[in-house]
Amino acid sequence: MNDGTKNKLIRAIVLILRPLLRVLIRQELSFAEFAEVAKQAYVDVAYDHFSIPKRKTTYSRVAVLTGLSRKEVVRLAKLRNMPFPPPKALPNRAQRVVNGWLTDAEFLDHKKMPMVLPMQGECASFAALVSRYSGDITLGAVIDELERVSVVRRPDKNTVELLSTGYVPHADDLDKIRIMSVCTGDLLGTAVHNLDCETDDTRLQRQVTYANLSADSVAEFKAYSEQKAAELLQHMNQYLSHLTTKDNEKDTPRHRVGWGIYYIENEQPKEEN
Repeated sequence: MNDGTKNKLIRAIVLILRPLLRVLIRQELSFAEFAEVAKQAYVDVAYDHFSIPKRKTTYSRVAVLTGLSRKEVVRLAKLRNMPFPPPKALPNRAQRVVNGWLTDAEFLDHKKMPMVLPMQGECASFAALVSRYSGDITLGAVIDELERVSVVRRPDKNTVELLSTGYVPHADDLDKIRIMSVCTGDLLGTAVHNLDCETDDTRLQRQVTYANLSADSVAEFKAYSEQKAAELLQHMNQYLSHLTTKDNEKDTPRHRVGWGIYYIENEQPKEEN
């Protein structure tokens, strides 16, 4: 791959990752945990899509394809058939502070419950807790993040109280994440297929966007697009339901198919004079 192609690919990766990383940071998935998942995905894809026909895929080949060490490939290959590979990474820095608050005797009362801590002080203070468990992250950054996810509160400016053992997503958040993963995976699957396939085997991948719309026009188009999309999706649903009923009578290989629509909106940067 030449430098120009690699630079375009890197820019594309950043565009793809930015909205995903908003979710990961909100859900307190650290970079170390993300890196572990990414390494596992690299190994899985190397085995599933880059094997040489009629030849066993070796650890060394996967190491060459992915850039991972052979030792890492061996470790990750053993996890391939596990439904939920155990995370190897440490929790993020804010969660480490919470864990320390819950387990370190210095910050617990006589009932082994987390104490309300003074903000400053050499011992049994929030500053001491952050210094011990957050690495090089500042006290201000930790308190801001824990307040953001409602894990702590400030009874007054000099004390900090622990409210929760960690941020746990609500059930509807988890369902939204599941839907996001399915829709994004389907869209990327179509896009990658179109990159790799012959011209006569492309899959539908279209979008229409216009710039320079006012807020009133955005609201008007949003309502109009939702109405038209609902009508079209209802028609597609009925059509696929008919095909499914017909295919239930056949004993043939099965495929998953579908069709998606999504709305696009972002603020347009102001042009400099």
